[in-house]
Amino acid sequence: MTINRDSPLPLYYQLKRLLLAKIESGELKPGDIFPTEQIIQETYEVSRTTVRQALSELEEDGKITRHRGRGTFVAKPKVKHIPEQYPDLTDHMTLQGLVPGWRLLSAEWVFPSMEVGKQLQVDEEQRVFRLERLRLEHDEAIGYHIAHVAPDYAGSIDEHAFTTGGSLRYLRPLPALETAVADRMIDALPASEHVAKMLDVSPGEPLLRVQRVIRTPEGSPIEAFSRVYRGDRFQYHIQNMRAVNGINA
Repeated sequence: MTINRDSPLPLYYQLKRLLLAKIESGELKPGDIFPTEQIIQETYEVSRTTVRQALSELEEDGKITRHRGRGTFVAKPKVKHIPEQYPDLTDHMTLQGLVPGWRLLSAEWVFPSMEVGKQLQVDEEQRVFRLERLRLEHDEAIGYHIAHVAPDYAGSIDEHAFTTGGSLRYLRPLPALETAVADRMIDALPASEHVAKMLDVSPGEPLLRVQRVIRTPEGSPIEAFSRVYRGDRFQYHIQNMRAVNGINA
């Protein structure tokens, strides 16, 4: 396939289809470095404006990822999570043909920050259990997890589950977890220097953050949890239940 200058199709669209064909055929594989703008421009004899428009659409479609100072790469498949159907992300990743894993960074008793102390309803002078891990896919870090457990419940922690199963498996021995309820908040934020290093992204790159507080039915906090995911490697699906007058917002 080549650029047809007599075609009514815009040049950038033809170029996009040519580049997409290289990805879909496997000539360019996930994680491969994508040709530079200059190489594409010279290969197909088109303007830089045409090249940039084609690349912008490929990026919007999730086919390539561009990283400041590193270049452009063929996008790797995103990890999809539908918590209403698959509460355990580890199991959901396995069903998608992915290879889930964990890397333990730290597990220790610490004095909580003001925010964590408020979430767990403990004084700043009272220690809580802190668990810091990386969520892996094929040994590549895609998520950075920090969990804090209230002291009244930390005695039931299963240390052998820090690097196996879902994010809550280490708390499974806790009877209160069976009837617990969770509040979640989802937002986006730029990668800090520390998190960027953990996830191998550039500082300032957009990340997806999911925060969760688990409580007993009586309202006693068990765990305060924060996880951030690479925007190019993770999708969080939310299914709305149909309300009487339409879809819930």
